[in-house]
Amino acid sequence: MTWLVFVAVGLMLFGSIYWLKPSARDQRLADLRLSAIRAGLQIRQQTFKVDSARSGVREDITATGYTLMLPAQPHGEKPRQALLFRVVGQTGWETAGLPDGWAWHDLPAGKDHDRQLAAAEQLAPQLVRLLSSLDDGLVMLEVFENRITLFPAEQKTASAEKYLKVLEGLKSVADGLKG
Repeated sequence: MTWLVFVAVGLMLFGSIYWLKPSARDQRLADLRLSAIRAGLQIRQQTFKVDSARSGVREDITATGYTLMLPAQPHGEKPRQALLFRVVGQTGWETAGLPDGWAWHDLPAGKDHDRQLAAAEQLAPQLVRLLSSLDDGLVMLEVFENRITLFPAEQKTASAEKYLKVLEGLKSVADGLKG
């Protein structure tokens, strides 16, 4: 009878230690994120509160962001950090040039809106071409004057090399918008 107690204690110890082991998904994500850090990207978990009244996008976004910092401004010049554009992987009202399930977010209201929407529509084919090379789903993309942050779905087909390649391709897009 005492051997049953030893077996039960042994199974409890084994089970609790085995339970602490990371799952295959957790290990894959850790490897992906470590590869991205080694490639020079900054990684950060973030929640973005959408403006559903203005954009039509309904769900807030919580995802891991892969950020490529753009070269610093010349010495003495104040760093610029303004948002150039944002695309979300959800349906919304502003979809000019984007595939189904994607929407522009934070386009300015008022008289600049039509000009910005036309510029976004011209930018869309290049953006779609770059993002389709990811072999991953798009959760959100933010392009600022000083950085580009990609929020991918981190699917099994994801790789840090593809993320870096897309972010570097978007760097030329951002330079064209700034200039």
